Amino acid sequence: MPRSLMKSNRFGLLLRLLLLSNPAVTLHAAPLYAVGVLAHDRGPFSDRHEDGVDLNVEIQFVPLSIIPYSVRPHLGTTLNFNGDTSVAYGGLSWRLYDTPRGFLDGIVSLAVHDGPLSKDKQGCKTRSDCGFGVRMLPRLGMEIGYRITSGRSMGLFYDHMSHKWVIGGENEGIDHIGLRYRQAF
Repeated sequence: MPRSLMKSNRFGLLLRLLLLSNPAVTLHAAPLYAVGVLAHDRGPFSDRHEDGVDLNVEIQFVPLSIIPYSVRPHLGTTLNFNGDTSVAYGGLSWRLYDTPRGFLDGIVSLAVHDGPLSKDKQGCKTRSDCGFGVRMLPRLGMEIGYRITSGRSMGLFYDHMSHKWVIGGENEGIDHIGLRYRQAF
């Protein structure tokens, strides 16, 4: 084996050992579940036409690579118990900022909802009380968290589901904001 290849293999092994010894990186490499209580249709882009307190449940899988702060797939649901819109989603989360005690995650996903596709055209024009237009919508979000222990954290969570400027037609859009508990497993 050429000497340069042996050195690069040793360097790669050393780099992996150093990264895996960092508790923040190790925690981020573990799969986790999140459970939260979210305010329904509340947030900076909300029109507040729906109401309630929602249950959010999510599983985040191991990152797609061993690079720190890498992208990890997630699947989840946000359930509304007042008869308004519930959502199932799948997508990607990534660590934007990380310290031993806190983190900031970005979220991009696709959501399927059970809300109305269209409503009264006049109400949509005058009161912005529209349907969602399509069944599958882009979903963006973020979570700012505090680590309680190496495997548990609490986070302030926000997401927005909408197709504004992507697809024409009615676009109700919806926000969720609340607290989530996260546990590595």
